[in-house]
Amino acid sequence: MHIRTLALALSLATAALPAFAAEILRDDFSSRASGWMNKAATRSSDLGFAVYTDSGKYQMTPVSDNTLGFVPAPRQAGDGDVRIEADLFVYAGIGAGSGGLACRFQDHQNFYAFVARGDAVLAIVKVKNGQTSLLAQGKISSIMAGSVDTRLTVQCRGDSLSLSARGGASIQARDTEFASGRSGLVVAGQKLAGTSATFDNFVLSTAR
Repeated sequence: MHIRTLALALSLATAALPAFAAEILRDDFSSRASGWMNKAATRSSDLGFAVYTDSGKYQMTPVSDNTLGFVPAPRQAGDGDVRIEADLFVYAGIGAGSGGLACRFQDHQNFYAFVARGDAVLAIVKVKNGQTSLLAQGKISSIMAGSVDTRLTVQCRGDSLSLSARGGASIQARDTEFASGRSGLVVAGQKLAGTSATFDNFVLSTAR
């Protein structure tokens, strides 16, 4: 094959390959200097949840009733197409608390949440103007009543939203409400119930 023809063929073959996901942030929470929020947030102005780091994990705990807390990752993707992973232990106490991951976060009234609930439910939720709507749900194994210990993997790509958990549970939804926004961690629950979500081994990548 002529050299110029070979070069052109290689160029076309390379162009046809899909773009690979680029890792943006990988964190095992072993350093408090990694950029994550780290404070005891106990006032209503702090949106009703507390953040703690302890022994290389990241804990979010509601300190007011009916709390939904979000913490953005210290580094973000350039657009809303992302893949997010994290180990999660959620204890919901006596309430219907949950913990998980979020993408395309505009503000505390508008975003997508991907959560595991203490009643062993896996869910994709849209929050729009402060109102929640369930886009998809499934079951997840529970190690004991009111708690879940798993690894969540989320992908937000175009209008496709997916959530999978360790052990094979997986759900999908489609929605076009939000196209961009921040990625991070979420917790929802009540102070009285004792809800707590603990995260580890967080990974944020582009989704291509």
